[in-house]
Amino acid sequence: MIVFILLISLAFSFCLQLLVIVQYLSTKAENYYRILLGTFVINTVLMIVTSVFMFKTPVYFYNLDLKLFLWIVSGFILFILLFLKITIFMRVYKRSKDPAYYTLNYFGKKVYAKNILKQSEFVSILLSMPFFLIIGSYFVARLINILRQGSM
Repeated sequence: MIVFILLISLAFSFCLQLLVIVQYLSTKAENYYRILLGTFVINTVLMIVTSVFMFKTPVYFYNLDLKLFLWIVSGFILFILLFLKITIFMRVYKRSKDPAYYTLNYFGKKVYAKNILKQSEFVSILLSMPFFLIIGSYFVARLINILRQGSM
């Protein structure tokens, strides 16, 4: 059980670190840099503890339920990607209500400016879509399997 908790926390910390890297590269803020260093230290400590535990008692790693572990990790990644997409769509929606991002045509309809969707947002939505679909389908298929049969 301790191995399972260590690996889940390592996977969650790694996903968090990826999010912080993306946020730091997009904003270059000092607080994201500090969080990035903190997640680096946490990941390093978790990897060292996991590897020491693995070398001392490898039996726990042999008994690890890999399907459950992959299902939980895919759920983490799925919800992180879903959060990313929702935040981008909320930003675009807020910009669509801002008069600086649209003009009115002759018939009184809104004509949106082309900078309402930034290039980085478009690329992140486009590149994350295959991962979102593959990981999401795996997570939902395993969830349906658990609900129908009671096991993985």
